[in-house]
Amino acid sequence: MSTNKLRLILILFIATLAGSCKKDLLDIKPTNFVSDVAVFGDLSLTKQFVTNIYGSILSGFDRRDAGLGNDWSMGQGMLAMATDEAEGPSGTTLNNLNNGELATTFTYGTEMWFFNYLVIRKCNILISKIDGVPASTPDEIKLRNQLKAEAQFIRAFCYADLIKAFGAVPLITKEQNASDDLLVPRNTYEECLEQVKKDCDDAAAVLPVSYPPSDLGRATKGAALALKGRALLYFASAINNPSNDLTRWQAAATASKAVKDLNTYSLYPNYYRVFLDKTGNNEVIFASKYQRPNRTQQTPWKLAMSIQAPDVVGGAWGGFSPTQNLVDAYEMTNGKAITEPASGYAPQDPYKNRDSRLDQSILRNGSPWKGITVETFDGGNAQNASNGDRTKTGYGLKKLLDDKYVTADQVYQGGDNDWIFIRYAEVLLNYAEAQNEAVGPDASVYEAINLVRQRAGQPAISSLTQTELRNRIRNERRIELSFEEHRFWDVRRWKLGALYFNVPVNKVKITKSGATFNYSIQELEKRNYKETQNLLPIPQVEIDKNPNLTQNPGYN
Repeated sequence: MSTNKLRLILILFIATLAGSCKKDLLDIKPTNFVSDVAVFGDLSLTKQFVTNIYGSILSGFDRRDAGLGNDWSMGQGMLAMATDEAEGPSGTTLNNLNNGELATTFTYGTEMWFFNYLVIRKCNILISKIDGVPASTPDEIKLRNQLKAEAQFIRAFCYADLIKAFGAVPLITKEQNASDDLLVPRNTYEECLEQVKKDCDDAAAVLPVSYPPSDLGRATKGAALALKGRALLYFASAINNPSNDLTRWQAAATASKAVKDLNTYSLYPNYYRVFLDKTGNNEVIFASKYQRPNRTQQTPWKLAMSIQAPDVVGGAWGGFSPTQNLVDAYEMTNGKAITEPASGYAPQDPYKNRDSRLDQSILRNGSPWKGITVETFDGGNAQNASNGDRTKTGYGLKKLLDDKYVTADQVYQGGDNDWIFIRYAEVLLNYAEAQNEAVGPDASVYEAINLVRQRAGQPAISSLTQTELRNRIRNERRIELSFEEHRFWDVRRWKLGALYFNVPVNKVKITKSGATFNYSIQELEKRNYKETQNLLPIPQVEIDKNPNLTQNPGYN
C-alpha cells in the first residue's frame, strides 16, 4: 500500500470520528477502505471528504481540559471560564490560567495548534487535487468549484484562529510530503492575514449565499465575508495596531458592511433560542453542526447548574459559575448602568428591571429551571451544603443549554445544539466598533448597535462621544456575546487585561429570613493577568519538533 494511501486512510478515519455537517453524512460508514485515487476520482466522495473536514474543526463545546487524547474531558472547558465572565472548577487548566499560570504546555493552546493544522493540511490536500476531479456537466463543475471554495474558507478560518491566538505562525498552503522541508519557520502576522483575506475573497466569489436544508452547515458567501471582517477587526485592534492606523479600522468596517449588504441575515426574535433552534434561524452564519445520536456534546450535564431537589432529575456537574462581575455589567431596562444615578437599581432586589439577556443567559436565585425555582441562597437547592457541585458564585449557566438534556439518563445525555462560530449580531457589533473607530459615531454605528439592543428590549442609544460610544460597544459585546468565547480574545486584542482580568472576581452571598432575602457581594478570588498573555505561547511540543519555531516573548 502506498504512503499516500496510508496517509489518506488515517486522515479520513480521524475526520469520520470527528463528526460531520449533516445527518446523512453523519451516518456514513468509516471510509478507511477508500483510496486517494478513488476519493479524488469521484466527485461524490470528494464532497464527503470536504464534509469530514468540517467535522474536524474544533468548537467551544469540544475543548479538552485535560489535553489531547483525553476525550473524557471534552465539554468542560469553554474559554469563558478563563475570563471575568465565569469561574470553573478548582484545579482545572483554565482555573490555573486565572491564577497567572500560562506555560508552554497550556493544553488549550496545544489543542488549538494541533486541530487547526490538521484541518489546514486536509484543506491543502483538497485544494491541490480538486481541479483533477472528473466533472463533465455544468452542475458537476459548479460543485467542484464550490468544494474548492469551501476548503479555502475553512483554511482561512483556521489561520484566523491561529493568528488571533499565537500571532505570527507558519504559513503552509501546499500539501506537504515526507520529502519536503517540514521545519517551517513562522511567517509574519501580515503575511498570514493576507492569506486569510485572499482565501476569503476567493471563497466569497464562488460560494452561494444559501443552501437547501440538506446542506446546512456548509460555508456560504456571507461566512467568508464575515470571517474577513472579523480578521480585519483584529488587525485594526490595539494588539496589532499600536499606531492606531485608521485605514485598518475602515477596511474592517467595509468588510463587515459587505455582510449587511447581502440582506440575507437577520436577528432571531428569541435571544435564548438563537443557540438552540437550527431551522429558520437566519442569524447563524457559520456553525459546527451536532445531531443526535451521531454527534452530541457534553456541555449540558458537565456545565449546567447542579440543583438538589426532589422533583429534579440529577446528573449535572455544575462546572460553570458566571461571575457577579458579569451580572453587574447588564444594564437596567432604562438603559442605565447599575452604578449610574437614577438607574433604579435596588441592591436588595438586584434582578428587577434588568436587561432581558440576563435571565436568558444566567440562572440566579428565583430563576425557573426544569420546572422548579432555583434557590442560590444559603441552604437552597443550589447551595445546599451536601451538594458538592454547588455553584461557586451564586449563578449558573443557562445560555447554550437545552434543559431537557440536563439529565442523569445516560442514553439521553448530551446536547445536540450547534456551536455558533459566527452570527449576525457579532457582524453588527464588529461593524459598529470598526466604523466608530474609523470615523466616529455616525448614524450607521448607532443603527448597528441599536438593532442588537432592540431585540433585547433595551432603549436605543444616541448622542454620545466617540469614547462614550466605544465603551458602550465594548459592553454590548460583553453582554450579547457572553460565553461564546469572544471575551477571551476581545480583552486581549484591546490590551485591557489589566482592567478586566487582573482584578478580583466576585460572587453573591444570599441569606434568607422568612420570606426576605439579603444579598451581599463578596470577593470570590483574586486574578493574576500578565501583558505577555495577550498572545498564547507556542506549544512546547511544537517547539521541540521544529527548532525553527520561535517562542512568543515572555515565555521560557
